[in-house]
Amino acid sequence: DAALGPDLAARRDAALATPPPDKPENLGEDSLEAAAAAAVYFLRLYQYAFVTGDTKEFAAMSEQRCVFCNNVVSNVKKIHDSGGWADPWEQTFEKVEAYPLNPGYEYHQVDVTLFMGDITTCEGNSPDTKTTPAETEKLHVALRYHDGTWTVGGVEVVKP
Repeated sequence: DAALGPDLAARRDAALATPPPDKPENLGEDSLEAAAAAAVYFLRLYQYAFVTGDTKEFAAMSEQRCVFCNNVVSNVKKIHDSGGWADPWEQTFEKVEAYPLNPGYEYHQVDVTLFMGDITTCEGNSPDTKTTPAETEKLHVALRYHDGTWTVGGVEVVKP
């Protein structure tokens, strides 16, 4: 804490105390509305993981084959194991659209247009912070429903 100073130490404590996102009530349903809600919840868990270091629920929704998911868990672990964190940032879900399953496929595609405000991270117990500027991204989220649960098989950032 001495290396961080009182301001950053207070920011870290506030970040680590961030409550988890609320689970959507329809998460156990097999519907397009539930697929959309699952995608939004998963992306809220993404932020929660970086802010608090708690990847349990994010990992529970992630399939082993999901490269994006595995990278997130690895990066969160790296930042938090060194004493770092991310400050909470603004997230606005501008558009969320879930598509019906194509015949022969297991995954629903959910397109999410997401505005993320400036993301400030502090890696390790040093006063150095890094800010990623705000941006709007379009994501394809591949979600599968099985045994009353939605899981993510992949996330792709769509380049404009």
